[in-house]
Amino acid sequence: MGNDIRIYGGKLYAVINVSNKVEVMDARSAKRIGQIEIPNCRYLAFANGKAYVSSYAGPVVIEPNAPIGYVAEVDTTTLQVTRKVIVGYQPEEMAVVGNKLYVANSGGYRVPNYDRTVSVIDLNTFTETKKIDVAINLHHVKPDRHGDLYVTSRGDYYSVQPSLHVIDTKTDQVKKSFPLASSNLWIAGDTAYIYGSAFSYNTHEWTLSYSLLDVKTETVLPGSFITDGTEKNIKMPYGVAVHPVSRDIYVTDARDYVSPGTLYCFDKHGKKKWSVITGDIPAHFAFLPVP
Repeated sequence: MGNDIRIYGGKLYAVINVSNKVEVMDARSAKRIGQIEIPNCRYLAFANGKAYVSSYAGPVVIEPNAPIGYVAEVDTTTLQVTRKVIVGYQPEEMAVVGNKLYVANSGGYRVPNYDRTVSVIDLNTFTETKKIDVAINLHHVKPDRHGDLYVTSRGDYYSVQPSLHVIDTKTDQVKKSFPLASSNLWIAGDTAYIYGSAFSYNTHEWTLSYSLLDVKTETVLPGSFITDGTEKNIKMPYGVAVHPVSRDIYVTDARDYVSPGTLYCFDKHGKKKWSVITGDIPAHFAFLPVP
C-alpha cells in the first residue's frame, strides 16, 4: 500500500511499503524514473540532495522479536542507498531540523512492548546521537517554524490514550504534552490542523475529532477546523493537508477501507467548497507548484 508521497528536486517519491519499494517519478509527467528497494519502507524526508527512508527492516507481522528498524540515506541523483543507520523499533515519520534527522519509533509490531522514543540522527556522521523518551507507539513528527517538533502517540488502544507532544529541538527535550488524539496533523503558518480517529478495544468504538492548535503559543484553540457540519458525513478521516497559498483545507475519508474514498476541500474558514470520489483509502498529499 502507499504509505507516503513527497516531491523533492522535481521528482515524485511514493512509498509502497508492503511491496518494499519507493517508486520515483517525474513530478510533472508522473513518468517512472526508477525505484529504490527498501524492506517494509514507511516514510520519507529530504535534505541536501538526499532522501531518507524509514524501514521496519522486516516482514509485516506482529512479533515480539520483530527486528529493530533503520533509516536509509538515498542519493537523489543515482537513487542508490549510500548509508544506513539503526534507529528504534518500527520507525515511522521523520523530520529534518537543521543538521538533525528526527525519527518517530513506534514498536508497533512488538505490542504490548511498544517503543517510546524519537531517534536523533546527526546528518553529517549519519549516527544516532540520542533517543528522546516521549510516549508509546509514536507515529507522526511535524516541525513548526519555531524550532519545535510535534510528535503523535497512538497509545495502546486500551488504557493509554493517544496524545500529542512538543519537542524543543534546541534542547532535544519534551517541553509540553497534550491529551489530544492526533491521528495526523498538518502545520500551516502557526496553526496545526489535527484530526483524531481514536479506537478503543474496550468499547470497540471510534472517537473522531477535528482540532486546531496554535504552535506559537502552544495552545489548543476552541472549536473545529470544519465549521459547517460536514464532519458528520466523514466516516473515517485518513489524511489532512492545507494548501500553502489559498489555505484551503483538504481532508480524505477512507470510509470502509475497501471501497473508493472521498476527498473534501474546505475553505480557510472550514466551510465545504467541494468533494470528489477517489480511489481506495486516500491518505497522503503532495503539492506541486505551478511553473
